[in-house]
Formats: sequence, C-alpha cells, structure tokens
Amino acid sequence: MKITALGFAAAIALGLASFSAPASALPAAPGIAVHSSDVTTVQYRHRHRRPVCTMKTVVQRGHHGHRVVKRVRVCR
Repeated sequence: MKITALGFAAAIALGLASFSAPASALPAAPGIAVHSSDVTTVQYRHRHRRPVCTMKTVVQRGHHGHRVVKRVRVCR
C-alpha cells in the first residue's frame, strides 16, 4: 500500500513539474506574430502507382511448325 501511494505521489509531482515547465516545441521569435501568413504548412503525400497489367496473347511456332498460343501477363 505504501508503494502504491508513493507511486501516485511521484506521478502527481512529475505531472505538476511538466505543467510548470515552458513549452519548447516552437518558440516564437521576438517581433514576429504567431499567426503570420509567411509560414505555410504543406503536406506532401506521395501516391504509389500500382502497375497496370494486361493479358496479351502471343502466338509462336513450336516444334515442326506447330502453332503454340501463350497468354502472357504484361505490366507497365
């Protein structure tokens, strides 16, 4: 029971310390407005192109001149 209470007290102390510390994610420079139109957030999303595949019929001559028909998958 003592360990649990000590753990809760440590968590509360750590939480209060994190709220009292200043935020350092994006400090604003002096003289520049926070909502400036010069700063633009752009997300670049690369689209992966899937291969376009079709079935092509290939006619060849086999042994003794016999006709051989193959279906070949062609991707671009």
